Amino acid sequence: MRRFVLTLVFAVLASAGTYASAAKRSAVAIVIDSATYSAVSDAVRSYASAIEKYDGKAVRLMVAGPSWAPEQIRDSLYMLYCKDALEGAVLVGDIPVPMIRRAHHLATAFKMNPSWKWKRSSIPSDRYYDDFGLAFTFLKQEDKLFYYDLSPEGRQKVHCDIYTARIKPAKTDPQHSFTELIALFLERAAAEKAKPEKLDEVFHFGGHGNSSESINARIDEDRAMYEQFGPDVRVRYLNFDEDRFVRARLKAVLANPALDYAHLHTHGGVEAQYLSKEPYTFMPTEHLRNFKAFLRSKMRSAKDRDKTKASLMESYGVPEAWLDEWNDPVLAQEDSLRSARVDLVLSDLDGYAPAVRVLILDACFNGAFLHDDYVAARYAFGADSRCLAVFGNSVNIIQDHWKNELAGLLGCGVCVGNWARQNLTLESHLFGDPTMHFEARADVPAGLDALVTRYEDKAVLRKLARSSVPDVAGYAMKYGIPVKAGNSLNLRMEQLMYGVRNYTDREDLVRTIAAGLDDPYELIRRMAARYAEGCGAPQLLEPIAAHYLDPAESARVRYHLFAALGLYPYADVEKALRASWNGIWPEQEDFDALLTRLKRSADGDAAEFAALSDASASVKERSSTVSAQRNACKPAALAPMLALVADESADATLRCKAAEALGWYVYSWYAREIFDKLQAMHIADAAVADEVHRTLRRLEDIANIR
Repeated sequence: MRRFVLTLVFAVLASAGTYASAAKRSAVAIVIDSATYSAVSDAVRSYASAIEKYDGKAVRLMVAGPSWAPEQIRDSLYMLYCKDALEGAVLVGDIPVPMIRRAHHLATAFKMNPSWKWKRSSIPSDRYYDDFGLAFTFLKQEDKLFYYDLSPEGRQKVHCDIYTARIKPAKTDPQHSFTELIALFLERAAAEKAKPEKLDEVFHFGGHGNSSESINARIDEDRAMYEQFGPDVRVRYLNFDEDRFVRARLKAVLANPALDYAHLHTHGGVEAQYLSKEPYTFMPTEHLRNFKAFLRSKMRSAKDRDKTKASLMESYGVPEAWLDEWNDPVLAQEDSLRSARVDLVLSDLDGYAPAVRVLILDACFNGAFLHDDYVAARYAFGADSRCLAVFGNSVNIIQDHWKNELAGLLGCGVCVGNWARQNLTLESHLFGDPTMHFEARADVPAGLDALVTRYEDKAVLRKLARSSVPDVAGYAMKYGIPVKAGNSLNLRMEQLMYGVRNYTDREDLVRTIAAGLDDPYELIRRMAARYAEGCGAPQLLEPIAAHYLDPAESARVRYHLFAALGLYPYADVEKALRASWNGIWPEQEDFDALLTRLKRSADGDAAEFAALSDASASVKERSSTVSAQRNACKPAALAPMLALVADESADATLRCKAAEALGWYVYSWYAREIFDKLQAMHIADAAVADEVHRTLRRLEDIANIR
């Protein structure tokens, strides 16, 4: 097959000779399905010519026939990467969607039960096309969806060799066809290249329930953005509770033509951004109105209204008359309109003209491009949109991550694709024009966009490390060049992440986490707490307890620290907390309640872990306990799970789940012990042996164990 594919690609490239330069410039591939190409070929030529003329990059066109599978596209891109300095690819139209399975560890949060329907329990991911170090095993095809298992024979962490971006508009626009929207976007992207704008207007938004609604998190994010984007930038912030319903205000902000970069922290779905909750108010009458609306919603959704009414009256001491209002048609309409104003859904984007150039949708499912309509498509490809690039996620994501790592490179003339390539996870994707870039700042090395594609060139990295621009030096640090972080929030953050991603000695990991917990920057403390939550090193317990009881600590850091306390024996936790408690806060009653809660949780864990070794216990319940360790990574579960994996008489499915769960302990103090014990096992069952092999590969690549 490979020989056929390469012959076909050479033929296609020859046909694109009018704008495919033979010079050894970096190249961009435009991959487009044949049906779409026949409808938008003129727009493709305009876009390709603009890339050549204004960006100085060669363009390679690949027209995929209706029978093309992802393997052919991937092989062709890899050939161009090896022979033609390919830096990225634009996937236009109905390009096949790889659906990846057995790869949850490459995502930030997705842990769907694989026994559920494949479309729901797989991750749509273009890492199939842009990360050549990953290996895949084909499973089956359903129309444009191609299902693959991640193979243990390839790399077990994402490291994109090129960038990719999708140009795939909604197919539900009654005024414009799918191909019309593609042509409009390509022409707009081409026209914008003639005069790149300066990145000087930045905005970020905090939605309800995100990052525990911590104002400390947003204050420090503001400071970090000013540092990232330079002295001439203006950074502004909007919180969801600044209006009764913030939707219209947010849309107005994003429609501002002066806005260059926006980062929205919200919860989300395929068709919605969850912005607000009940109207925020200080007025008792409004609180009462909210509460009565809540009661009516409970009554409307109840299966047994009489039973629900009795329960609500008992729980809240409310009069029956309030509950009988549920079927009042006037109130029903008022509640419906009120509910619709809380969030932003696809119909709210009909005819909307966002103008922000680069938009980060830091939310679950907003970039679920396997569907015919999704939030990211509306922002990027709406007929009246001026948006050029949108960053979205195809499944759910973790809240606490560094989504804007090295985003300052965008203000230095680096194209969106070359920036995003540094940060892509299995579920994160670009939509729009990945070659789009802003005007470069005057204080950065010339040709930085080309330099950041040479991450293996130590001479280039050492040059970048000397830059006074934090994210330029941070790029060098990310790839192993020492940089003095000093007072830079972003360089210290990069320092933490480098230490976590590349540790080879568990003592180094612990020192990295401990230093992070003490850092003035809230995000560093939050990420350090998140990694402490999966580590369980004995020497971290005292600092975890001390920081948890720090009255000035942010809500989201304490959220992770509370979970981290659950990794240790209760007696040790109580001792550490009592040693750190100042007797003032929490007050005695609350401190006692904290200890009671931790003791109850520890007792529950002990009972569940004991049941893992009990062959008479329910397989379903034991499976639930094992699966929970994919998030919890509790050290006390290790001995019974390792025993299960080794027990040839135990249920094979349960053994497979235990072996897989052990692969999540990649930041654990006990990772080396897990690796050594699994490696020493001689497993007869083929499925269990395969799962053990996969876990060993994850520990090798992510925990850097050899």
